[in-house]
Amino acid sequence: MKTERMFSILIYLLKKKKVSAEELANEFEVSKRTIYRDMDALSSIGIPIISYLGKNGGFTLIDNYQLDKFTFNEEEKKFLLEGLTLKNELFNNNQLSILQRKIELLKENKEEFNPTITVLSSTLHRESIEEETKVKIKNILSIIEDGHKISISYVSQTANRSSRIIQPLKLNFMDGSWYLEAYCEGKMALRLFKLTRIRNMEVIQETTRTAYTERNEYIANREMKMEKITLMFSKSELGKLYDFFTEDEISILEDGHIEVAFNYDVNKNILPFILMFGRHVKILSPQWLKDEYMNEIKFIYKS
Repeated sequence: MKTERMFSILIYLLKKKKVSAEELANEFEVSKRTIYRDMDALSSIGIPIISYLGKNGGFTLIDNYQLDKFTFNEEEKKFLLEGLTLKNELFNNNQLSILQRKIELLKENKEEFNPTITVLSSTLHRESIEEETKVKIKNILSIIEDGHKISISYVSQTANRSSRIIQPLKLNFMDGSWYLEAYCEGKMALRLFKLTRIRNMEVIQETTRTAYTERNEYIANREMKMEKITLMFSKSELGKLYDFFTEDEISILEDGHIEVAFNYDVNKNILPFILMFGRHVKILSPQWLKDEYMNEIKFIYKS
């Protein structure tokens, strides 16, 4: 009770320039002697309280301490509100909206807050898939907080369907999609599971966390096999190319065609990306990618 009262007194001091012992005693329904003891205790743990004696005396905090340690300036409040706005749009969490309104009350300028950043579509998925994913995110965050394991039905990129028991650890946003980092009991190792491919999820009421060596070891230890890829595009594709490549990777040729040279992890399938440009792209190198591309075109034509 004493600790709660001392914390409440500190908050009270932050809201007022100077406050008397009598006012504090009335506010917290204790004696003035108790208030003096509380002030001594706060001072002893490093809170810089200034005491003024006499008829108009009282207590206050050093101005710099009040500003630097406990309150936010207007720019910091704006950063917090922008961050909460973005997170609320990504996760659809009502609690974030409540927190946002609380911070808005702290603003000196009481005008309605209009964020200068917004997220209309956080991934490349259709809106219905994004909404489905947000529901999964909300459920998974709750499961991580409670420390439960889950049983999932999962479809891999190669269409293999499997049932797994996993310990969810962390959500990762990579390459435009959400992934769940979790300890897989079957593989006895950390794995990444793409949320759109988790087709069913059932909570196991067990709060014993599985032992693992390093939370991010799976992501950190994934071997990347980088190789230089060179593509040629029609000049009409320049706008699209800036969505995927840097200025240094793009060269505009004299005839207007665009050459793009970049390093890519060839463990990842790049063919869907290239096929997206249809007749407006040509593979210059490497040869193995040319061959795979031609085989894919032939297969599509035959089907």
